[in-house]
Amino acid sequence: MMNKRAKPWYKSSFRRSLTDMHIPDWDGRFLSEFEPQNYVEMLELAHVDTAMIYATSCLGIAYWPTKVGHMHKGIQGRDTLGELIEGCHGKGMNVIVYYNFWSKWAYDEHPEWRVVSEKGEGTAEYLWDKGRYGVCCFNTPYRSFMISQIEELCERYEFEGMWIDMIFWPYTVCYCSGCRKRYHQEIGGDMPRVVDWQDPGWVRFQRKREEWLAEFTGEITAVIKARKPDATVGHQCSAWSVGWKAGMSGAAFQQSDYTSGDFYGDALHQSFTCKAFYHLTENKPFEYMTSRCPDLTDHTTNKPKELLRAHMYACMANQGGFLFIDAIDPVGTLDQHVYATMGELYKEVEAYETYMNHDALFCQDVAIYINFESEIPLYEGEKALIARATQAAKSLIEANIPYGVVTKKNLHELSRFQVVILPNVGWMDEEEVTAFKKYVEQGGGLYASKRTSLWNKDGIEQADFQLADLFGVSYAGETEEQVTYMAPAAADGKIFSTYSRKYPATIQGSQMLVTAAAGVQTVANITLPFVNPKIIGKFASAISNPPGIQTDWPAIVQNNYGQGKVVYAAGDLEGVPHEGQRAIFTNLIRSLASKPFYFESDAPKSVEITLFYDQSAERYLIYMLNFQAELPNIPVEGIQVKIRMDDDMEPGKLLWVPQNVSIDYQIVEGHLVFTAPRLETFHLLVLEKF
Repeated sequence: MMNKRAKPWYKSSFRRSLTDMHIPDWDGRFLSEFEPQNYVEMLELAHVDTAMIYATSCLGIAYWPTKVGHMHKGIQGRDTLGELIEGCHGKGMNVIVYYNFWSKWAYDEHPEWRVVSEKGEGTAEYLWDKGRYGVCCFNTPYRSFMISQIEELCERYEFEGMWIDMIFWPYTVCYCSGCRKRYHQEIGGDMPRVVDWQDPGWVRFQRKREEWLAEFTGEITAVIKARKPDATVGHQCSAWSVGWKAGMSGAAFQQSDYTSGDFYGDALHQSFTCKAFYHLTENKPFEYMTSRCPDLTDHTTNKPKELLRAHMYACMANQGGFLFIDAIDPVGTLDQHVYATMGELYKEVEAYETYMNHDALFCQDVAIYINFESEIPLYEGEKALIARATQAAKSLIEANIPYGVVTKKNLHELSRFQVVILPNVGWMDEEEVTAFKKYVEQGGGLYASKRTSLWNKDGIEQADFQLADLFGVSYAGETEEQVTYMAPAAADGKIFSTYSRKYPATIQGSQMLVTAAAGVQTVANITLPFVNPKIIGKFASAISNPPGIQTDWPAIVQNNYGQGKVVYAAGDLEGVPHEGQRAIFTNLIRSLASKPFYFESDAPKSVEITLFYDQSAERYLIYMLNFQAELPNIPVEGIQVKIRMDDDMEPGKLLWVPQNVSIDYQIVEGHLVFTAPRLETFHLLVLEKF
């Protein structure tokens, strides 16, 4: 029977699953024991409400009687996909059909379709675990083959959505005949071979790669929507963090009804990713996927239950939909223990579902801004943009500052945030420049560092920062030294704590040489080491490079612009992982805020608090997550939280749910103040209006 849930399905889905089936068919034992009924029973045991089911794998072998391509020999002609869809619908589950862009079968059958690297290698030659993975290029006839299979799936089956995996350039630039021909037709000449971000020709080529990928994902979406108007379409989005080689762009993200991807990082990585996906997604909620095993290379080792619980609640605390990934045994069986464990965890989630509203407003004061174009290695040894931005997020979490991660998609929403951070965002276009100027002019606070806005999106270095008038400084060069310091311009314990001109804060990297405009306040100056570390054999200290040369070059300045304020840092302050530099950074962020943050807390570093306002129920949702590096968590007692009470807020009951226990609070100087119950892993507190 068909699932009769309200559409769109993702609005009420909280417990999702995917079972990987990347199984070849060269051995008669493979999938010989696969039983769709048992598969559905395992999902039911796990309390799953949405099942993502394989139509093909990265091997390109079909699990249905396809008219094009190759059907898996082990299922002996059975329509296992159809049986699984029927079984899941019969249990009231949503079904998302999984299709993989990679196809080792097509790669082997049609060598002329292959992605070809700069060295002339196919993916089976250069990807990890050589010989396993074959990827064909969508600028070859493989495109039509793939579209034909997708059309066949849409015409043959009823489902709630389709999800396309691995749809990005496979960690290389493709030089296949199809790409070369298309490049010649659209740009002219031969495709460039040298990666050079100072070369406008190379940059133009990269923009084409991004354009081609977004166009292809858009075509797939259009094909599915034409045949299944009510079905959702999702594309694998985890490649956003791979860097420029994947070719991801904002336009590619827009081809998905909801942003989705699989990730395997720690608490910080998940916090950052969830907040980026929250603002990137076209419709809420986004989907966060992770495996039940440490990573997908380890088939029999399971993550501890405590870690799976932390991943699950971290997703929930950012209003996302959680999906766990399992992997089927080659013979087609599943480990019941995995599904029983997930059933216990998902049963916990069910108790919270009546309080969840994916459309609730995320209360965030500070936004970290990133763009896809700046995710490039301009200089050897420097961190990529997302790595720098993630370090900034860590500082904000540890300082209990409510933060989000935004992109160009959110430029029209900047006024929602008190402060926007530009962590060395080197490449900007006119739309971004205009938006940031307007934001500050109308009262926003802006922090920017190092090379922010020094290039346009065509890769052309500008004579000055495009945001120079905002920063209050002009570009004059860069230190040759790769170990530098920031020394407070005056004794100021408020920003620099114990750092002084004699003992300034270390920056592991160069700093920009800038001249300040009249009226701009210099907060810190650049100090250089006694000797440039590049000089071999000459040093002031054998192991370190101590500060020795004070300069008048500004390291940090503050500028008033319109009704707002700007702090510019000449070095990558927000990327330094040490406590002292983190404190300087967060002190600067606090100095840019025009009013108290949504909340304050004395929660320890392992605890992150997120706050949402549910307009439909007129209540605040307060999430508290304890996600420690070593699990199980050590419980945390006595966390004090202060929620800012705006003028229209008359607080009523503060409930700890689903326990339905009332929490005492006080109103102190415009804040609702309470002490949280003992926190093991997760709390949801609901603050109702009076």
